[in-house]
Amino acid sequence: MKNNPNIIIKAATPEDCDKVVALSNALHIELDGDEPAHSTNSIHAMMFGPNAMIKSLIAWAGNRAAGQVVFQPFYNPDYSKPGLWMSELYVTPDMRGQKVGEKLVSALAHYAGQNDYVSIWWSVLLRNEGACRFYERLGARNSGALQYEIDGTALATLGG
Repeated sequence: MKNNPNIIIKAATPEDCDKVVALSNALHIELDGDEPAHSTNSIHAMMFGPNAMIKSLIAWAGNRAAGQVVFQPFYNPDYSKPGLWMSELYVTPDMRGQKVGEKLVSALAHYAGQNDYVSIWWSVLLRNEGACRFYERLGARNSGALQYEIDGTALATLGG
């Protein structure tokens, strides 16, 4: 594994929304094969609008976005304190193996510590064995939880 010392991690700004969209879309296409719904307008609203919910830290290799972590606060019932939910971690294929992902997660851990978040939670697809090994190398553990989702027709039916 080659460490790339030229990687700089910065919080996304409104001007970076197109980069956040490109990285998020690439992740979803790579894992799911679906065309995601992300657009510059939707990401800008989610990050900087009046009901902003998410933040992004971007890994920069010069003037090129090499990866990102997208996250948001949540209530951690184990501590009765706020934690962070990491909804996306993505590194461009050409930058993998250069510790970009480790730098992004480390930057998120630093952000958590600086802002009094007690934990970082996330989910990972079981078929993404490389990601599972990566997280375990960082010291993460599988919490034993299963993640469920309800959407579309099932959500509408349940909501009446």
